[in-house]
Amino acid sequence: MRTELIAAGLLLFAIVGTILGMWHLESSYRKHDRGVLLTAEVPTERGWQPRILHARIGQALRLRLTSKDVTHGFLLPEFGINTGPISPGEFTTIEFVPDRTGTFTFYCNVLCSPRHGSMNGRLVVDE
Repeated sequence: MRTELIAAGLLLFAIVGTILGMWHLESSYRKHDRGVLLTAEVPTERGWQPRILHARIGQALRLRLTSKDVTHGFLLPEFGINTGPISPGEFTTIEFVPDRTGTFTFYCNVLCSPRHGSMNGRLVVDE
């Protein structure tokens, strides 16, 4: 009887420990999830990289925005996102939940070069 009680206690300890360990690992992973890195560079070089982003409706999308060369900005008007200036080497993080499907254009909204008009990309939101 005593051996069975010890075995049951160890089993319960193992189950609870496994569940708590998985929860801790998942929350730790979420804490360190840095999202999609979106880099701006004058269009004669590269423009936005990547130029096309993919997301799912109803799922949070985190973007880490940076610039490699000059000050840029990020505007995604359909979702009301306007970061303001993004300085070279610095990071701006935005997170939002797309609430509709479609293809949406994002822009640089800080005059960055003579090719500023080419600083755009696409966000594709699927179900």
